[in-house]
Amino acid sequence: MRRTAPAFPFGFFAAKPGALALVSLLFAATALAQGAMLAEKTAGAAPAFHQVDADQSGRVSLDEVLAYAKQQRETKPFALKDVDKDGNGLVTQEELRRAGITGLEGFGSIRAQDLDRNGDGYVSHEDLDNYLNTRHSEAYTAADEDKDGSLKASEFVLFRFK
Repeated sequence: MRRTAPAFPFGFFAAKPGALALVSLLFAATALAQGAMLAEKTAGAAPAFHQVDADQSGRVSLDEVLAYAKQQRETKPFALKDVDKDGNGLVTQEELRRAGITGLEGFGSIRAQDLDRNGDGYVSHEDLDNYLNTRHSEAYTAADEDKDGSLKASEFVLFRFK
């Protein structure tokens, strides 16, 4: 008499249906936990190419990047004296956090004069636009590997959107 392989390749699970259910639940729980960790890691990540490519041309211009960045800007105007408490002319991420200023995360320490271009002690919407446009322009130029003045999808992944 010829032996045939069991219909279910893992004889243990075939003999113990509860074990299969337990393994399925553990797999599902692990997948959910990994999904949550991935979502946490990518929070604040760069937008998808198609979100920035407003004209759907398949290329992203600097104007599209700057328009998208302005749309997403969270930072509100503030007085430097309320943030740079030690008065050293350097605004740190910790100082921004303590002052409740959001939207400049990832930029590291920022020289006050880079934020307050006209030196009035107040960081206005115009000052923020100037600072962020400069930073985005620098990142854009670095990502434009073929130097054609636009980013295709493969270059866009090199762009660090802050």
